[in-house]
Amino acid sequence: MGRRLSGSNGPGTFLSAQGVEFALVVVLVLLKAMNVVEMTVSVVFDSGVSRRGWLECSAAGVFAAAGVLVLTVSLRSRRVQSWAVAVDVVAGVAVLLAAPAFAPAQLGQPWAEWPIWVTFLVAAEAAARFPPRSAICACGALIGAASLWLAYDPPAATRHLIFVNYVPYVGFALGSFLFVTYLRKLAALADAGRSAAAELARLQEQERTRRVLHTPHRLLQELQDELRSQLADVGPDPQRAARLAEAVASIREVEAVVRGTTPSTSNLGKELEDLQLQFPDLPLTVNVDTMTVTLPEPDVYRIREAVRSALQNVRHHAHATAVTLFATIEGNGWIVSVHDDGRGISADAVPKLGTRIITDGAAEAGCRVDVTSSPGSTLVEFRGPLPGQPAMSR
Repeated sequence: MGRRLSGSNGPGTFLSAQGVEFALVVVLVLLKAMNVVEMTVSVVFDSGVSRRGWLECSAAGVFAAAGVLVLTVSLRSRRVQSWAVAVDVVAGVAVLLAAPAFAPAQLGQPWAEWPIWVTFLVAAEAAARFPPRSAICACGALIGAASLWLAYDPPAATRHLIFVNYVPYVGFALGSFLFVTYLRKLAALADAGRSAAAELARLQEQERTRRVLHTPHRLLQELQDELRSQLADVGPDPQRAARLAEAVASIREVEAVVRGTTPSTSNLGKELEDLQLQFPDLPLTVNVDTMTVTLPEPDVYRIREAVRSALQNVRHHAHATAVTLFATIEGNGWIVSVHDDGRGISADAVPKLGTRIITDGAAEAGCRVDVTSSPGSTLVEFRGPLPGQPAMSR
């Protein structure tokens, strides 16, 4: 991985598309700063020599302003913007065209050189940012503007300066284009490599997860098969049969959690009917034939667990001789009730875990639970809305 250029809000690694663009901005800032300083020094030393000093200062100001625009826009966007470079090219051409107008007043004295060498960087900018054809046009415009000096019959030293600097214009532009193109291709390869590595890591993580999850699935299935086998051979022992049936149901739920699914169907009547298998030790009568409602699976699971907790309370505390699980549709809602003829719930009884499971499960499923109890009769009643109806008030 490449070295980072900045912190968490920075452009990321250097050898990336974003990193390369930001590196170009940093280099441009340094070179532009040097250009402006050298141009300022040259203008100061030329003061008094130029035929129109005010025009030379104005040309330098325009060029500096264009440079500030390029740097400001580039720093804000963390990449050199094409339109800002286009403005810089136009400013460079304008300065070159204006240069003959502020040539020295004394004939034969060499002209100011700064308009030529400050525009070398402009040619390099265009080559780095523009498509090849646009970059060639920009470089040609700068060379053409400099060549127009020859039309004003400059002194020999200035003519030599123009001819000699054709090579730097082309060299700066070509070198910039080749170097930046090379860096961008390297960055693209690095980005592709990082993407491939990330995809490979994701696939490896999926494979590890599959392997980790496969073992629990197999073990749970083997345990469930063993318990079912014991349940089939339990004989006349209702308490042991009840424990085995609940263990099988619990394993089903654990397996569903491991798989990331809901351990129930959307058929509330079927789920309630299956509870009878878990309570062979209770004198339980199940009457859910008219319960044909279909609810979201998570809600069915919560309701089933709440009803199972109610039956477990009967098993452990009621000493009942008759227990009835009833479910039906009533108006715009459904009703599920658990009734037993046991000893009832004391008025000062402290709510325990089973009671909290009943009330919390009913609340999460959007239904209401009512408990009425007296010695010899306890009724736990769940009421909920049919699909599309508002939740029950509590």
